[in-house]
Amino acid sequence: MKWWMIFILIGMALFTGKAALSESPQAVQDPQIEQALTEARQVSVELAEKVRSLLFEEIEKGGFVSAVRVCSEMAQQITLQFNARTGHIVRRVSLKYRNPKNIPDEYEKGKLEEFNFLNQKKQLSNDYVEVVNEQGQKYLRYMRPLITLPVCMTCHGPKENIPSEVKVILAEKYPDDHATGFLVGDVRGAISVKILLSPRR
Repeated sequence: MKWWMIFILIGMALFTGKAALSESPQAVQDPQIEQALTEARQVSVELAEKVRSLLFEEIEKGGFVSAVRVCSEMAQQITLQFNARTGHIVRRVSLKYRNPKNIPDEYEKGKLEEFNFLNQKKQLSNDYVEVVNEQGQKYLRYMRPLITLPVCMTCHGPKENIPSEVKVILAEKYPDDHATGFLVGDVRGAISVKILLSPRR
């Protein structure tokens, strides 16, 4: 088995388990919310696997420099395709973002800060869901934490440990990069899904 396949399997293991609910357990028994939660989980796993597959394919073909170059061009396109296909708002967000398009909104920012705290306490769950009211509309907000794996360290680890050729491409593609300094096991960000819930009749 190739080394990158091992990391894919490790990453997939992070996507199992139940959500930690900010709403009462009864809320998820609502059929509309159950359906939205099922869709949110499905699209979050699909997006993570699509981006991860692209990343490892490029590492296999041309190393980490190639991966940074291609992902800088393709990751956002993939995300937009998911939005267009599902009609939902699907994003990858981080407090220490690389692409400005991944800056979290206030809700996401608060959740990411909570994830960091829970992760330090070893109480982080695999995903989180909450029903919220925003500007008179009801939404299901879903977030799945992304954990830093060993393979992430070449591009996201402490700056002094990042290879010089990777630093060059990062500076070229992301002149305002904030996404370094992570350690293995840190919360690197999250996949965020926002689904509009129809009013009850």
